[in-house]
Amino acid sequence: MKKRNIIITSAGVLTLSAALFVGFWARQYNKPYPAGTVDKAVVKPISSEMFTEQDYSDAVECVKDFFPEFETCDLLELRYAGDEETKLETRYSQNENEEYMVLKSDFYVNPLEIFQKEEAAWQRDYTYTDWGWMLARTKGTSDWIICNYGVG
Repeated sequence: MKKRNIIITSAGVLTLSAALFVGFWARQYNKPYPAGTVDKAVVKPISSEMFTEQDYSDAVECVKDFFPEFETCDLLELRYAGDEETKLETRYSQNENEEYMVLKSDFYVNPLEIFQKEEAAWQRDYTYTDWGWMLARTKGTSDWIICNYGVG
C-alpha cells in the first residue's frame, strides 16, 4: 500500500511538473518581442553645408520614431553620413522638389529569452554597424520620411 501511494504521488508530481513546463514554454514561445529602444542612443553632431541643425534633428526624430519596429534591438548611435555620401546616394533623383538625407547607425540585437521563438532575420547578440537610412522630404518642409534603409 505504501509503495502504491509513493508511485501515485510521484506520477502526480511528474504530471504537474510536465504541465507547468509546457505552459511556461507555450507562454514564452508566443510572447511578443519587445520593441526596439532608442533611449540610450548617442546622436552625433552634424557637419553639413546642405542641412541645418533643425533639418538633421527632424531626420533623427523620424528614425527614432521608426526604430521600435526593430524588435529586440537597441539603437546605439545615429549620425549624418556626410554631404558627399548624401549627394552620391541621391545622384539619380529625378524629382527636383525633393531633397534627401542619408544617416548611418549602429544597433545591437539582443539575444532571445529561453524558449522564445526566433522569427527575425537578425543575427542575435550582434552589433550592426553603418546601417544606412535614406530619408526624403519635399523641399522647404520638415516632414522627413524613410524611403529606404539597410546595409549599404
